[in-house]
Amino acid sequence: MKIKPYNTIRYILFLIFWISNLNLASAQNFAANDDREARIYTIYNVEVDETSRNVTTARDRAIQKGQRAALERLFRRIIRISDRENLPSFTDQEIQEFISGFEINDERRSSVRYIASLIVHFNRTKINEVLSFYKIPFAETLGTAVSVLPVLEEAGALMLWEKNNKWREAWQQYDVINNLVPIDTPMPTLKNKMYISALQAKNGDTNSIEAYIRENTLNDLIIATATVRKNTATDELVLDIQLDRNNPTLEEENTTKRLSVRMPAYDENGISNIDALYLAGVDEATDWVDDLWKSKVLVNYDFASKINARGTIGKMEDWVVIQRQLGKVNLVRNVNLKSISINNVDLEIEFAGAPEQLALSLAQQGLMLEPGTENEAWTIGLNELAVIESRD
Repeated sequence: MKIKPYNTIRYILFLIFWISNLNLASAQNFAANDDREARIYTIYNVEVDETSRNVTTARDRAIQKGQRAALERLFRRIIRISDRENLPSFTDQEIQEFISGFEINDERRSSVRYIASLIVHFNRTKINEVLSFYKIPFAETLGTAVSVLPVLEEAGALMLWEKNNKWREAWQQYDVINNLVPIDTPMPTLKNKMYISALQAKNGDTNSIEAYIRENTLNDLIIATATVRKNTATDELVLDIQLDRNNPTLEEENTTKRLSVRMPAYDENGISNIDALYLAGVDEATDWVDDLWKSKVLVNYDFASKINARGTIGKMEDWVVIQRQLGKVNLVRNVNLKSISINNVDLEIEFAGAPEQLALSLAQQGLMLEPGTENEAWTIGLNELAVIESRD
């Protein structure tokens, strides 16, 4: 059989590439991947403000309190609401052991006051160990973006796109960088106003909602309707929230959730707490949104699974992309390269959780994982997301 020179050269280059990368790919442990740990186990924008007898003491106290607040935010991100009560109280020393480093931004100080914004990096292994010890499952996969329409009912009037809708302003000002699910709050553009009104959103008008989702190319839409009332008996402000999920592709998962947030009507300076109430309401609502996603990707790291997967590679660079994207998925513990040829790669993937959870997490990184027929390996390959990223 005569082999074309082009194919011969291509095959030789492929062998060189394969041999040079075999040790990297075979029995590769992805648990030490810095990029994916940084995305999940780093908490940003922790604001601290402390006053003491001198600035040194104020700084020490501020950083200590900031690190505790960051740990609480991390647990909020990766643990379900119902599981947080199972966490113990940690001492300051124990919290230090969870932290791998921190950064200080926007530092300001006087002789007795210290103000700063912290970025706190946590040790994934230490966090995993303590959660496994207390048998608390957790999620490490970032979710797909959700869009929120904040409808405010006030004094019998409904507001959505209006300038004085403080509920919408609270959503737009809320820092979602530490949430598991990215949140998008649309701007009051003429196009958005044309497709849906406050009344249509509150009443769940199917035609308007579907048109709005279609025209904005949304995956998930949540209508957040809020009403403020005052409890005169306790002198508290109460924010009642109704969250209605609208997912056109997963209609069986559409649900309604009702929440109530309350706080004193005025702060210690006699100023209304209404703005703080709205922000607290957004915090509660986004916590629920995160929980919806966690229910799909939540795993217990006490258990490990293995599957065999075969990937088709159109060119040598495809294998490099597959390796890189696998390395970004926290569920993946280890990948063994069993064999490789010009057109195919055979892998053994060790991971935590169920295969369906792994497939969902891989999809977030541009990889398709589909079950094979009986007694056959799963199929792994690149989807459009990974192809686009490989060009960057």
